[in-house]
Amino acid sequence: MQILTDIGIGLAIGMLAGTTGTQGGARGRMVLLAAIVGLVAGFLIDSVLGAVLAGAGAAFACLVISDLVFGASRREGSGAGALGFIVALAALVVLAIALLFSWLIILVALALIWLGVSRRRRAQRKHAGLRVLR
Repeated sequence: MQILTDIGIGLAIGMLAGTTGTQGGARGRMVLLAAIVGLVAGFLIDSVLGAVLAGAGAAFACLVISDLVFGASRREGSGAGALGFIVALAALVVLAIALLFSWLIILVALALIWLGVSRRRRAQRKHAGLRVLR
């Protein structure tokens, strides 16, 4: 169960880092920062295995959430600040779930995986017609 707690803490760290909604090189630096913070937090809470799991969870969550927030900010303009706030609240809920009911982190991780895959699939389908014209 400690493994799930480490993953959940990493996911919460990555979600908080992803609320910036950066893109390009800044996104890579933010993912790296989230992974380092997850590594340190996981090492302090558990051990080397906890550090690796928390770092990986933080990097993955930061990738997915920053893509989501960037897409919303591109469409909505300045109204995406509310989405960042909602994601930050969701990160606090994920942290509480990780500490109290660690087995529910499996559902949170599956939801993030589904969100990442569905956004990637939708983007590929959106640009499929443009690839045919090449």
